Amino acid sequence: MKEVREKVRSFIGKNALLKDSARVVVGLSGGPDSVCLALLLKELGYEVVAAHCNFHLRGEESMRDELFVTDLCVQQGWTLKKTDLDTEAYALQQGISIEMAARHQRYDWFRKLMEEVGAEAIAVGHHLDDNNETFLLNLSRGTGIRGLCGMCPKQNDIVRPLLCLTRKEILEYLEDKGQEYVTDHTNLENQFARNKVRLDVMPLLESINQGAAKNLASTMENLTEVEKVYRKAMEDAICQCCKKKENGAVVIDIEQLRSQPSPISVLHEVLSPMGFNKLQLKEILASISKSGKMFVAEGWRGLIDRQQIVVERDVNHNQPSQLSTLNIQPSILNPTILPIEEVIIKKDPHYAYLDTDKLHGELTLRTPREGDTFAPFGMEGKRKLLSDFLTNQKLSRFEKERQPLLMDGEEIAWVVGRRSSELYRVDDNTKIVMCLYCDNIIGIPPTFRNK
Repeated sequence: MKEVREKVRSFIGKNALLKDSARVVVGLSGGPDSVCLALLLKELGYEVVAAHCNFHLRGEESMRDELFVTDLCVQQGWTLKKTDLDTEAYALQQGISIEMAARHQRYDWFRKLMEEVGAEAIAVGHHLDDNNETFLLNLSRGTGIRGLCGMCPKQNDIVRPLLCLTRKEILEYLEDKGQEYVTDHTNLENQFARNKVRLDVMPLLESINQGAAKNLASTMENLTEVEKVYRKAMEDAICQCCKKKENGAVVIDIEQLRSQPSPISVLHEVLSPMGFNKLQLKEILASISKSGKMFVAEGWRGLIDRQQIVVERDVNHNQPSQLSTLNIQPSILNPTILPIEEVIIKKDPHYAYLDTDKLHGELTLRTPREGDTFAPFGMEGKRKLLSDFLTNQKLSRFEKERQPLLMDGEEIAWVVGRRSSELYRVDDNTKIVMCLYCDNIIGIPPTFRNK
């Protein structure tokens, strides 16, 4: 079957899958696809390292497959690596399906093996019909443009040289060579979704249009090119709309977002990886004029804050706030204690100057609590709700939650980096001053040092 061999050679070259004569780990189950793959790669001059996983899921069939693969590798002179995997236990431990567990275990082992033998890539036997089935399954489940592109010929260290061949071409190639293979009986049962597509849906489509399989493949090729345009447009849009902070938080400019051709697509690309679902994305977009509205995903929080959408990790997710009970005795805080004659007061909110005679002695650091009040410096001792003060400082809800407070007992002595309390004002009667400096207003915990 020279035509099949040249078709695969051309496909490998077109998609830059493998270098000439490369060593390749080939997933060899013993089925027709993997046997065809290994034989074709050998014919094309590649060094085959066969990798066989026994999942022990099909009783005697599993052992039959392993024995077949062992004999085939001896006949062909291929290096064979085998492993036994307890897939049922792994699936139970991870809380995933047997199919997904087998996939995880298989590829994890393939990658370890690739490194061990110094191979260039991992080759698997997915073919054109597999790709069509994937397309139809994704379409029926609901998917974005990427899900309609099917499987990639090359995905990181995994290559799929047979995506250019149909199942029929593979079987004809093996028949022409007189090469035997094993059959997984579960592939002949339509109790699984993929098998239903293979055994029921595809024959129905081909009864409507004999070229259905090739037309689906052509559609995926077209969508793959469209996806490249989409990806470039999204990269440009994200650069215009979004900024990433050092702590991993993302800030989305609402005005820039609105100006994009598809704001929902931008939100999808940015927020879906954080766990925000499609319904939430639509709700966020519908609520962008409602400042203060919050959205929560697993381990993340999103906040509409005036003209921005701020998304950051939920530091309180499954753990207490880091600042809620942090004790900073004066010796740990290491403030500068000076006689009044030596103090040069700077009008800078990063500095605080407290009359030591007005302190109770023990200082602690915490974050705001509901109902907190304090007497802001310059207001002659009049008390103000801390929440109102922070709002006037134009802090977002997230920033308010993280704002460090230096506490003298139950009294706020300093809203760190913003305003000290009038109750500790340095005046004509002050003899000794505690001088404090903070260079990171919204740190957890903030950095205190002498200055």
